[in-house]
Amino acid sequence: MSSSPSSSYEVPHPHHLWMFDVFLSYHDKYIGKSFALDLSSALTQAGYAVYINNHDLTSGEQRNSAAIKACRTSIIIFSSKFDGSTWFLEEMEKILECRRTIKQVFVPVFYDVDPSDVLKQKGVFGEAFVDCIARGILTEDSSIRYRDALFEAANISGFRMMDTRSQYNEINDIVQGFCHLIEDQKSLFIAEHPVGVEARVKDVIQLLNSEQAENTMIVGIWGMAGVGKTIIAKATYNQMSFTFDCKSILKNVNETCKSGDDGLVSFQRQLLLDICKTTKIHIDTVESGKKILQRSLCHKKVFLVLDGVNKLEQLNALCGDRDWFGHGSRIVITTSDKHILRNLQLDHVYRMKYMDNTESLKLFSWHAFRTPSPKESYADLCRDVVEYCGGLPVALEILGSYLFDRSVQEWKIALQKFKTILPYQIEKKLRKNLDVLDHDNQDVFLKIATLFIGMHKDDVIQTLNYSGHFPEIAISILEDKSLLTIDGNNRIGMHTLLRAMGREIIRQQSMDMAATKMYDVFLSFRGEDCRAKFISHLYISLQNSGLYVFKDDDGIQRGDQISVALIQAVGQSKISIVVLSKNFANSKWCMTELERIVEISRTKGMVLVPVFYEVDPSEVRHQTGEFGKAFECLLSTKSVDEYTKRNWKAALHEVGSIAGVVILKSSDESEDIKKIVDLVTHLLDKTELFVADHPVGLESRVRDVIQLLSRQKSKDPQLLGIWGMGGIGKTTLAKAVYNKIRHDFDAKSFLFNVRDVWKVDDDKVSLQQRLLFDICKTTKIKIDSVESGKKILQERLCSKKIFLVIDDVNKLDQLNALCGDRKWFGKGSRILITTRDDDLLSRLEVDHVYRMKEMDSSESLELFNWHAFKQSTSREGFTNISRDVVKYSGGLPLALQVIGSFLSTKKIKAEWKDVLEKLKLIPNNEVLEKLRISFDGLSDDDVKDIFLDIAFFFIGMDREDVTKILQDCGHFSVIGISVLVQQSLVTVDRKNKIGMHDLLRDMGREIVRKISKDADKEPSRLWHYEDVHKLPIDTSSLAVKGLSLKMSRMDSTTYLETKAFEKMDKLRFLQLVGIQLNGDYKYLSRHLRWLSWHGFPLKYIPADFHQDTLVAVVLKYSNLERVWRKSQFLVKLKILNLSHSHNLRHTPDFSKLPNLEKLILKDCPSLSSVSSNIGHLKKILLINLKDCTGLRELPRSIYKLDSLKTLILSGCTKIDKLEEDIEQMKSLTTLVADDTAITRVPFAVVRSKSIAFISLCGYKGSARRVFPSIIQSWLSPTNNILSLVQTSAGTLCRDFIDEQNNSFYCLSSILEDLQNTQRLWVKCDSQAQLNQTVASILYSFNTQNCEGFSNIETSASNFRRTQVCISSSKNSVTSLLIEMGVSCDVANILRENILQVISFSCPYSQTQHSLYFLYTSQTSTQTHLKFDAHVKVSIY
Repeated sequence: MSSSPSSSYEVPHPHHLWMFDVFLSYHDKYIGKSFALDLSSALTQAGYAVYINNHDLTSGEQRNSAAIKACRTSIIIFSSKFDGSTWFLEEMEKILECRRTIKQVFVPVFYDVDPSDVLKQKGVFGEAFVDCIARGILTEDSSIRYRDALFEAANISGFRMMDTRSQYNEINDIVQGFCHLIEDQKSLFIAEHPVGVEARVKDVIQLLNSEQAENTMIVGIWGMAGVGKTIIAKATYNQMSFTFDCKSILKNVNETCKSGDDGLVSFQRQLLLDICKTTKIHIDTVESGKKILQRSLCHKKVFLVLDGVNKLEQLNALCGDRDWFGHGSRIVITTSDKHILRNLQLDHVYRMKYMDNTESLKLFSWHAFRTPSPKESYADLCRDVVEYCGGLPVALEILGSYLFDRSVQEWKIALQKFKTILPYQIEKKLRKNLDVLDHDNQDVFLKIATLFIGMHKDDVIQTLNYSGHFPEIAISILEDKSLLTIDGNNRIGMHTLLRAMGREIIRQQSMDMAATKMYDVFLSFRGEDCRAKFISHLYISLQNSGLYVFKDDDGIQRGDQISVALIQAVGQSKISIVVLSKNFANSKWCMTELERIVEISRTKGMVLVPVFYEVDPSEVRHQTGEFGKAFECLLSTKSVDEYTKRNWKAALHEVGSIAGVVILKSSDESEDIKKIVDLVTHLLDKTELFVADHPVGLESRVRDVIQLLSRQKSKDPQLLGIWGMGGIGKTTLAKAVYNKIRHDFDAKSFLFNVRDVWKVDDDKVSLQQRLLFDICKTTKIKIDSVESGKKILQERLCSKKIFLVIDDVNKLDQLNALCGDRKWFGKGSRILITTRDDDLLSRLEVDHVYRMKEMDSSESLELFNWHAFKQSTSREGFTNISRDVVKYSGGLPLALQVIGSFLSTKKIKAEWKDVLEKLKLIPNNEVLEKLRISFDGLSDDDVKDIFLDIAFFFIGMDREDVTKILQDCGHFSVIGISVLVQQSLVTVDRKNKIGMHDLLRDMGREIVRKISKDADKEPSRLWHYEDVHKLPIDTSSLAVKGLSLKMSRMDSTTYLETKAFEKMDKLRFLQLVGIQLNGDYKYLSRHLRWLSWHGFPLKYIPADFHQDTLVAVVLKYSNLERVWRKSQFLVKLKILNLSHSHNLRHTPDFSKLPNLEKLILKDCPSLSSVSSNIGHLKKILLINLKDCTGLRELPRSIYKLDSLKTLILSGCTKIDKLEEDIEQMKSLTTLVADDTAITRVPFAVVRSKSIAFISLCGYKGSARRVFPSIIQSWLSPTNNILSLVQTSAGTLCRDFIDEQNNSFYCLSSILEDLQNTQRLWVKCDSQAQLNQTVASILYSFNTQNCEGFSNIETSASNFRRTQVCISSSKNSVTSLLIEMGVSCDVANILRENILQVISFSCPYSQTQHSLYFLYTSQTSTQTHLKFDAHVKVSIY
């Protein structure tokens, strides 16, 4: 019967005319905006929905136009300086139009401006307005129209604010006056779908009219939270209040009065304003307010609604006595506490009725389907929801809205979950009345909710008396608070959702204790039947199995009523064993106990194991036979009402239907007991660890870990590590895996939080003792020391297939003590270790490491939503800011949970924005503490310093670059970065870029900030512009190690004086973005190692800048034309990056940079040449000239760089060739030259022995894959391979020609050196010579069968030319490319024999051979040619 307003901008629905209370408009961005935001905040706190325009938006007039129409009122703030905003003037016209057409209320506020100045456009306001016309911002025609609108607006009565110094008080006066203004002109909004309201309102009005009209009447509306009391009161107010002299409705009294007397005084002031229409009478205290109200109201016929009252002092302050009010007045009070109504001596109390099934289905359908009836396919599910909600409107609305637009399957999943866990929004609503009770009364409520529903009130009181409570008083209070009911038969009842809330509270309270309940087994029995011969043996056997057993005769006094202590013992047990003997059902104690056990089994998930001792299960189920007679005897001799009888029968039927242990005429009692013990120990294994309330994204990760655990097929024990940063969910994942596969093992153990437990010496042994107990189920073996524990564990575990989880390990000693060696464990064992330290896993030599993945954006948003909104989707209007929080959290589950839970109590978007901005500066302490564990665990201060340097300056940079920079600062950066990676504090991706989680970065910054604050000195590293200006000016030296100032592109250029750097003589790292320095550069530190200046403004680096110590210079997007006007000798410089310097025309003198390793000149289009002295760079590793579109050629000296590993020329569109000299670059492994003018691949590139990756002329990939394709392209009919093959300097080329005697002895000497031969050209003039030459060459490539060549018989006259090109790697033939002339017998036979030789030579070789045969012509015009055969072999 209630509704939440929509945030849509469409025209309002007829049933919901207004979507916002206020449209707030202003025109002065500098003065009016600040005031507007303060006023908006005050109106929001007063309970009004405010839409404020935003001059930064560019979405156009249509959006604001629709928003204006959707608002009940509009407020325009006129300030002294008009800024020429046509948007504002158009809004004003629209507002005035809505005032005329849809009766919208319009309120002008004159902030620091006289209304007459606006009316006549004079004074400062008028001058600014005229100036806008003069400058053409306003046309002459439009200015006339706008003048008329300003005249109309200024003539309307509003608020004038001339004293801006008392802005706070003025805003309060505006809000109060505004409240009075609009409350008088509106009917209260009731509900979007007021189902069932009309009939209930009639009932209330009937009560209000039941006495003579001149009498003052007070009527209370009483009922549980969420039943719709406020809606009925507002509907009654709308129908009756207009007939009274004056009226007032005070909403949500209790919530507002939580601040104490101030809240009550504010309500008294509001009531006085509503009734007397004045703010001149001041109320200072509650007591003075009572007197003033009594004097002011007594002559008026008042209609007053006091909504949400729960304390008597609230009523005393607002309607202390009916004599306060004039004749005929009517006062309506809504409350969930009948006690305060009783004290006020009301005329009538209207008890709210729950909605019937028809009403419930209709209201639910409106919210779930936006229609009054459900979709046919959802009908049965809708009935289930309606039954679950029990006629409570708030539950129907919440669940309907949640299920809107979801599939049938999603409904089923949600309903199943709702039956287990009460939705948070419903629980929050229902808990309001419970939370105000003291602890004892809350405890009684929880006991009744979970144990005593349906029982006679007297029986419950008698039972609860044992627990030390005062149950009679507590039950009376709970009834008054609408938390339970007492029916005509004196039986206790409770709304189903209140019961569900009680169970949920119990579940939450016991969640942390779920893994460590007090008892393993609760043993229930009828002593007279079986104690002596059976129970004692069973009890001892259970204890000997390592189980902690509660026996229900242990020190508990017997009687007809069971004690609370016994019920608590049941609730604190994992399993209940009920021994059902012949006379069990003849005991009221036993039957009451059984009823409670069955109830707890249903509500808390406790396992129930029935033992049918000399009783058939069907006799229990149907209460027949001897068992049934005993039950009938109980019912006939004891006073048992029908309700209890029905519950008992249901309990017996339920327990009789459970598969338990049946003992009938047994001759072997010990075997029977063994069955029970085995069953119980097996069932205890089904007690799962609690994983997470919302296990988002967990399933796929569990699957991945289990796959790793199953990968090894051998039966040897296997170790697997789960590695990741703090808060990423390692323990959660380990628990989920444990729950999933623990049943596959003989024994299992989960050792939690080893890091913290290990800190205490005694607890080291306790971990070993715990492991021993979990695996061997015994406490008889005592471990005295860690060393003795190792021996005991090794002896006891080696014969069992074990699943062991060791959680949060941070020292090798821990692993040595708990899983010292694989030999400790039996075949098939699996040990899972969670840690932040990858090095520990390496030293333990685990089989696999699962590296935790951060949550993706979808998973992150869902998890955050569950904690912030208690649902899987964001609240309407909060989606974008939720995504901002998710982005900040960086997929870290801990941060998403903590921040989400913190924001769940913040209902205003502005509060969220403040929280998010604060978090960016100062991280959440709970998250920080978790993350800082790894940092504090770093024993080496050098490593800590490296972490902080990376957090501030080097995220996203190449690992090798960072290593070099930090090394030159005296850090041991190679090992330091490795340690940080092992500890999950730093990441290195496939491109060798250093990364760090945003929250770890923020943690680093917070550590530096806190150290600085505690030491009361400047931070060692600066990253805020404000921090620079806060530095002391009277200090001779500042201990600032690094400075990073990054200004947004949206900001104007920021200027700093170089003089400010004079005291920073320890500065090592300087990073500037959007900054310009004024002054002499000599003031910059002489110890800089790294200079990164995005947008360097000068044409060259000043000579007075000390650069001797620089290791890396990064001046991207600079204005440089040349690097230095006069060359600098920089012996330490290893990295020079001038990318995107569009004015750069000259490269530096490389002879002055002897140790340069990286030269990056990407996107320097004005660069037309590279200095020829680049050949002096003897240590250069990388040259990147990508997109240097003005570059025409490379200097020949560049090919002398035998240290160069990577050459990038892509996008250099004017470079049209690479010289054959490129094969001199012996270290070149990567050549990228795509999108250039180069049209063919030089033969020297293919011949290169070092190139591993190439991207050139459309070929891209590893050389091994690409080179054969390049060679094949040369062998096309249009190409002559001989013309492509050129002899180059440095190539070993052998020519062998013997045309006289067909001798081959000289060939052998060549073949001996074949492994060093790159190109071999052999000219033969006979068939025999051709055959033997080819055979010899193939044999030299380790072929074993060349006999086929000796039998070639063919006419040489048809064989014109054959070329054989063999591409190999390390003398292993991988590609054989053959160019032949006419397809003739010689050629065909040669082809077949080569194939045969290759096939037989390496029949088991793993090398894939690519064989290509190409005939350059299909026919021969010459029939008689001199034999001229050519064989060419090239080895690569």
